[in-house]
Amino acid sequence: MSDSEPPRRKILSLKSGIAAPGGPKPLERIARPTRPVMPEPPPPPPPAVGDWKCKPCGTRFDPSPDLADDDSVRCPSCNARLGLASDFRAEPPNVDKLRARWLKKA
Repeated sequence: MSDSEPPRRKILSLKSGIAAPGGPKPLERIARPTRPVMPEPPPPPPPAVGDWKCKPCGTRFDPSPDLADDDSVRCPSCNARLGLASDFRAEPPNVDKLRARWLKKA
């Protein structure tokens, strides 16, 4: 080397497990902990059984008792308008005006 050249730097390595000359020791690989086995989630609760069945989607439901007579009853699943609350409360129910079917209790 001549006096005009600056001293050369040490070559660093980015590869794991290989130490650069004169540098710190490479990091040791640490075994990763295995993930704990998660138990299977409990099965979902059975759907609520109602006295009515939505004709468009087949979901069973009970109309809310706190609806006013002129309020619309909607399916909890598909949000279809099924009829007026007064038609559901009539004895016998006025099934000609409803988009729901009354299920007989067994």
